[in-house]
Amino acid sequence: MSNLKSDLDEYLLLQSDQKKSFNVKLPQLKVPFLSRREPEANSFLKDTDSCCPKFSRLQRIVGFVACLGMGALCMTLSTFYIPVLILKARKFALLYTLGSLFFILSFCFLSGFGSFLKQMFSKPRLISSISYSSCLLLTLYCALVAKSTAFTVLFAVAQIIALLFMILGMVPGGTTGLKFFGQLFKSTVSASANALPV
Repeated sequence: MSNLKSDLDEYLLLQSDQKKSFNVKLPQLKVPFLSRREPEANSFLKDTDSCCPKFSRLQRIVGFVACLGMGALCMTLSTFYIPVLILKARKFALLYTLGSLFFILSFCFLSGFGSFLKQMFSKPRLISSISYSSCLLLTLYCALVAKSTAFTVLFAVAQIIALLFMILGMVPGGTTGLKFFGQLFKSTVSASANALPV
């Protein structure tokens, strides 16, 4: 009987050792877009200093898309006033300037407000930023105070040119991309002009 008891104890001890040896830990799957970690330091959505409380990545993307959409809406609405520009120059200038400000605000959401303003008024971009800001203020002044249609239209056109140059200067590879698309457009136009029967 004692022999049976010792065999049973030995069997149970062997079973518990086998259970311990079969503890297998599965590796955790890491899916980058589902994790809650902040992006790496070289990302454009990294934590940035801002005058507002820190926004999460999702809040910054939503802010960027919302401001970009509002800017596009204001710019589109302003184009409806182009046929009656002589009569509605003030409405055109206000919508156009508001759309332009929304576009700038959308880029502030991506990089943070403080860092965007530092980047905007840094030494290499100082001329384009000052020219854009002055065109924006002069457009509003001519539309609201001076009520001059000709100067409102002139400064609105200067404002969009300054805005394009400023955005191209801030986007990495902006001028290179512009040259590439310009050459692509030029080659397409010249190829289609050669193909036309004359």
